[in-house]
Order: sequence, then structure tokens, then C-alpha cells
Amino acid sequence: HAHRRRFWLLACSAFLASVFFAPASQFLNDFLRDDLGFSAARITAFTLLTTTPGFIGIVIGGRLADIRGRRIVGAVAMAGGVGLTVAMYLSQGWALWAFSIAASIIGAAAVPALGVYGPELFATTARGRANGLITVLGVTGSAVGLLVVGALSDRSGGLAAAMPVVALGPALLAVLIVV
Repeated sequence: HAHRRRFWLLACSAFLASVFFAPASQFLNDFLRDDLGFSAARITAFTLLTTTPGFIGIVIGGRLADIRGRRIVGAVAMAGGVGLTVAMYLSQGWALWAFSIAASIIGAAAVPALGVYGPELFATTARGRANGLITVLGVTGSAVGLLVVGALSDRSGGLAAAMPVVALGPALLAVLIVV
């Protein structure tokens, strides 16, 4: 009971983030294959070459979080990573690759800035239960995001039109982090 407010902040955060990140990740291969005509080898190369630089964002994000504060770094990294991922879904050619690399680096900066909140906010006796329930709400957000993107992409003719809609979840999360 003493940690109810903290719990709901983290639970809402998990839900809002998962609404976007689950479909963005799950449907990426389909987007590359079906919408852009990538072969299996090209999808593999794209994934390796554009996500590996994410470690740069983790290092820089950790340092910036220590210097500038976790909330501002987390909010900017979250909003920037999501915005660049949406831009990736709306592009092709060299811009697709550039937006994906930038999204990996900037989005990864949110990991050290925001990843500490779960362990730090609950007493040892409540930590397991709270984190389990937060995970359930995160999975629920994933399911909602997958359903919304699936339905919207069927109606609109592609994933590019659906991704900006679910990006509203992390946009709300960025506001929640700052506030």
C-alpha cells in the first residue's frame, strides 16, 4: 500500500512503452520483407548493422543520466528513439538505414536512465510482486499494440500508417517521465 503511487507510475510506463515497442519489433521483418522486398539475408544484415550501434546509446545515456538527470535523458531518449523508429517505417533506401541506426542509438540511451527505477522504488519485501504485476501490464500493452497495429495495417494497407498511432503511447510516457 505504501508504494501504490510508484507501482502505478511504473505499470503505466510499462504499458505505454510496450504498446509501441512490441509491434515495432515484431512487425519489422514483415515490413522489410513484404513492404520493401528485402531478402532474408538483407533483413539479417539490416538488423545486425542497425541495432548493434545501440551500445553507444547505452554508454552515452548512462553518462548523461548521471550528469543531466535520469528524467530528462529518459524522456528525450524515449521520444527520440520512438520518433526515429516511426520515421524508419515511413522511409526507404538509405534513409531507412540511417533512421534505424539513429533510433537504436538514441532509444538505447533510455535504458540506463530509466532501467533503474524498478529496483530502486520498492522495498525488498514488495519488489517481486510489484515487478511481476508490472510485467503483466507490460505484456498487456504489447498485446494491445499488436492488435491495434494489425488492425490498422489491414485497413490502411501497410505498417507505415499504423506505427505513428501506437507511437502515442511512448509520447505520453515521455510526458509522464518529465512530469
